[in-house]
Amino acid sequence: MEEKSITEQESLQLINKMIYEAKGYYYENGLSALIYGFSVLICSVLSFIIANGNVQFLFNPFYVLIPIFFIQAWIQNRQDKKKKAKTFTDETIDYVWVGFFLCSIVSLSALFAGLNYLVISIILILVAFACLLTGMITKFRYHIISSIVCLFLAGISFFMQNQNSYLLLAIAATIVWIIPGFMLRSKFKEVLKQEKNQ
Repeated sequence: MEEKSITEQESLQLINKMIYEAKGYYYENGLSALIYGFSVLICSVLSFIIANGNVQFLFNPFYVLIPIFFIQAWIQNRQDKKKKAKTFTDETIDYVWVGFFLCSIVSLSALFAGLNYLVISIILILVAFACLLTGMITKFRYHIISSIVCLFLAGISFFMQNQNSYLLLAIAATIVWIIPGFMLRSKFKEVLKQEKNQ
């Protein structure tokens, strides 16, 4: 196999990545997680209300998540530009969640097949898997525990297959995105405060 020679610029970027990785550098303000978490929570609750016949809606509330994906990607891109360095951990976590979002979009096709509640079970499994990988990569125990909770919720959802499944998804959104989003925001503000004091 041929070794690829790298430029001086690429070499410096690689060294920079490794230094920041060794320091445990992590730059995340939690905004993306909060946007996505609250979006899923609102869509889940709305779907539950609609399924109970209390409100009429022109379309499935989960279709709102499609533009949210793009908004979140735009926010994430802007945030990445502010990072001192994008570490290998950052890249790996990004790949895990991109895979989750792509699989989730494909699983939404089950809505067109009339398998509304089965989609929720599938998404809960995907969330659990992405969350477990994130927790293992970052060694963040909260994500590992929340992935186990999501697997439990997914198991329950297979037996429910009714409008109450939407509430399970709302619980998952809260524990997987909203709570960690607030944790990240708090940590981010703390880091900014320390940087100002130096």
